[in-house]
Amino acid sequence: MARTKNYQSAFDIIGPVMMGPSSSHTAGAVKIGQSALAVLDAEPESITIHYYESFAETHQGHGTDLAIIGGLLGFSTYDERIKHSFDIAEEKNIPIEIIEEKGTSLGEHPNCALIKIDAGDRHVEVNGISIGGGIIKIKSIHVNQSCILLNHTPPLLVVDGKSDISSVNHLINDLIENNIDINEEIKTMNKDKCLLALHLNKGISEDLLNKIKEKYSRLHFSYIQ
Repeated sequence: MARTKNYQSAFDIIGPVMMGPSSSHTAGAVKIGQSALAVLDAEPESITIHYYESFAETHQGHGTDLAIIGGLLGFSTYDERIKHSFDIAEEKNIPIEIIEEKGTSLGEHPNCALIKIDAGDRHVEVNGISIGGGIIKIKSIHVNQSCILLNHTPPLLVVDGKSDISSVNHLINDLIENNIDINEEIKTMNKDKCLLALHLNKGISEDLLNKIKEKYSRLHFSYIQ
């Protein structure tokens, strides 16, 4: 059964240590940017952000733009460079386009951003919502020609690459044998390619993640935490 509890402690409700002014519009926005960066697994060469509802109306005044770009540059929620993230992106010659969408939120929540980023031949789209206290949910992940729909908080282990269903099932069994606590599997197969998101009940150590990456080097692993 999928986990439905979004908050794990009182600290989640109060919010994380962060650059202000709002946990929903700043800390959560940073984490949405970090999530997209994790899936791209490279510095973005271009950035397009689609905002919906509350984010579309208040993104400039609440610092959402700075926060998402900061997350896409790999900054933490408390990194003071967030205040200068646009300037840093400009110095890196990363073009940024921001689009204020009209109508109903794509993520069925007012604090919604759809991020589209590219690096080399890898195109990634991540739709994320900020639900308060710095907590986010990922609503969809798109990698090149594959897409999956979700409604999950991190941690998420995302896998993509050339594979068949038998190999994917073998991978999942191997992860379970390595004591990776999987709450739910969300996957799509597109010809000989897979896109898989594993919603985890607890995080993965860096050592174990590196071990899995080395064993399945033909696949691309992204860890959203």
